[in-house]
Amino acid sequence: MSFIYILLVVLGITAFAYLAKLSAENGISSFDFTFVMFATAGVLGYLFAKFNHVEIASYTFELCSISAMAGIGGATAVFVFNKSVRIGHFGYSNAIYRSSFLIPVIFSVIFFKATLNIITITGILFILTSIMLISWSNDVFSGGRNNNNMLWFFMIIGAFALSGLPRIGQLLISHHKLNSFAYLFISYAVGFILLLIVFLTRRQRVKAQALLYGMLAAFAGYVGVYCTLEALKLMPAAVVFPITLSAPIMLGMIISFVYREKIRLSGWMGVLIGICGIIILSLQTYTK
Repeated sequence: MSFIYILLVVLGITAFAYLAKLSAENGISSFDFTFVMFATAGVLGYLFAKFNHVEIASYTFELCSISAMAGIGGATAVFVFNKSVRIGHFGYSNAIYRSSFLIPVIFSVIFFKATLNIITITGILFILTSIMLISWSNDVFSGGRNNNNMLWFFMIIGAFALSGLPRIGQLLISHHKLNSFAYLFISYAVGFILLLIVFLTRRQRVKAQALLYGMLAAFAGYVGVYCTLEALKLMPAAVVFPITLSAPIMLGMIISFVYREKIRLSGWMGVLIGICGIIILSLQTYTK
């Protein structure tokens, strides 16, 4: 049963990224996709919290503060990631976006005094090298006239940094032993409120087609989160995280190959080095 949960996590994460690609192919704006996704995820969060009998007392000031940070970062990260997919390479965007596992590791070293040894440093350097190789493979540093590549680089780095906030939120929720279902509900709700404010100011209707992709993305994301929690109850984190973080990156590259996006040898090397870095940091963090 544990491997079924892991399989569902991988499929959920990959489905979210692929839906971002499909929505872009069908002319759906990044905002419409993100808005519908967070609206649906907020409802799912509420239902999951009710189903798991989360009490009002669980919604402490500490939990709400952490959730708000994660929700704002998460909503902005998803929006910027979708923009990156629309102007740049899907496989490369997905690989860098998923590498944000690096951020809570660094956060733990700085604020929780986690061990910074040669293995941790190696994992960090591997991921940073991966990002540079992938970006170089996408002609970011070529100095040519194609400004889209440089714009893509800044956007995906922004998405990478912002997506670290929900991961830090998960880390803090776990560290302080707060209710994870209450956290998910509040974080998605805050993300939706942020997007709702933008929606009301932009005065543009959301395309009907965005409802399908956004709702499916919300469901895929929630399946990924829920099954991660269930898998961690049955298997060590040192097994769960390396698989669920690295497999979606490789599947994203396969999708990119199917769409005939150009993938150079340096790009493949960057992706593989990044996966090695994720595995090193996962094993170092969760086998203590």
